[in-house]
Amino acid sequence: MSQLPPHRLLVAGILTLLAVVSSGCERTPPAVQVGELTFSADDVRGLSQEQLRRLARVGAVGLAVRDETRVQLGRPLLDLRLQDALIDRLREELVLEWEDVDDDVLEAHYQVQPEWELEVRHLVRLSERWRPSEHRRQAEQEAQIALERLEAGEPFEEVAGEVSQEPGAAERGGLLGPGREGTWVSEFWNAALELEVGQVSDVVETEYGFHVLKLEDRRQVPFPEARDRVASQVAAMLGGRDRWQEWVESRAEGIEIELAALAPSGLPAGDDDGVVARWNQGELTAGEVAGRLAGLRADTVDAFSQGDTGIRSAVVREAALTQRLLTEAHARKIEVPEPRSSEIERSWERRVEGWAAAFGFEAGMPLGQVRERSLEALTGTGQNLRIARGELDARGPTLDRAYAISLPER
Repeated sequence: MSQLPPHRLLVAGILTLLAVVSSGCERTPPAVQVGELTFSADDVRGLSQEQLRRLARVGAVGLAVRDETRVQLGRPLLDLRLQDALIDRLREELVLEWEDVDDDVLEAHYQVQPEWELEVRHLVRLSERWRPSEHRRQAEQEAQIALERLEAGEPFEEVAGEVSQEPGAAERGGLLGPGREGTWVSEFWNAALELEVGQVSDVVETEYGFHVLKLEDRRQVPFPEARDRVASQVAAMLGGRDRWQEWVESRAEGIEIELAALAPSGLPAGDDDGVVARWNQGELTAGEVAGRLAGLRADTVDAFSQGDTGIRSAVVREAALTQRLLTEAHARKIEVPEPRSSEIERSWERRVEGWAAAFGFEAGMPLGQVRERSLEALTGTGQNLRIARGELDARGPTLDRAYAISLPER
């Protein structure tokens, strides 16, 4: 038998060694993956399919808190709430139209109770309401000490730069961008609104912690920029709910539902272009229904996926009516005022913060710690944990859309 030359023997040996090392370093694919968060087979051994799904949702919350993408986490639900808010604005505009209330009347009403734009400096010692009482007391004391320094004559900019825990406070001297009603949480806004220009507030508590404010400037908002808020106020005084309901029902009567376009069971895919509802100059696809389902509660989505014809008909009809009303609102160039849309997002962020507190998630937390806290949250027995897990289950259709999820079959 002929022997290989020495240099070829060396190459062959190296290749063999690399193959051995390579085979020993091959990684077992994760058993569960949520975005960039992974769980090994050992992590999830013995878990049922329901528990795996719950783990994925807890992990999704952990990632959103870690990356500070809480709004994106709730996007399907927030889209539905924004649609509802836009339809509310459509109702208000129609009520004004039916009662012959024009912009001259609205402006006269506005001059009696104008809207203000405020320019504020502030400092804050962060301590959310879910923090331990000792943490809260310490933060309040630190804010009080800062107030005493201001009352002794120290410049607000210097004290804010030294004391405030808001990112960028030192560079800005605590100065915020101009704000209007709805820009800031209500406690902060109300405290700022009561100040005279140049005046400093007492310590103000909000959901974020303890603040001290200084009012730098106050300007009346021009009527055109405040019109939508005034329209909402006047429409509320006029009522008109019965006439609105009749108007909506007249739009619903023209909708024809075609449930046969849906599969007998299961959920429609987002790219399913099968038509499930029609009306004059409009139609609704199964894919658009899928988008709506992602924002609904889990019990409704489960009944829909199991082929409950009553639920399916109700969901499709509501989606079609919503789309028809939104088309009307867009044609009239109606929009949701920024304060209202901001409040919708803040409400969701508060919910996510409650989950984060229950599960122990924090912004910037390493992925490995998110994984550990997610596993602990799955089996923890505390009351807050049980409540939070139940809320995640109820909002599962929304949370399941935030990240690519891979689960093993059980």
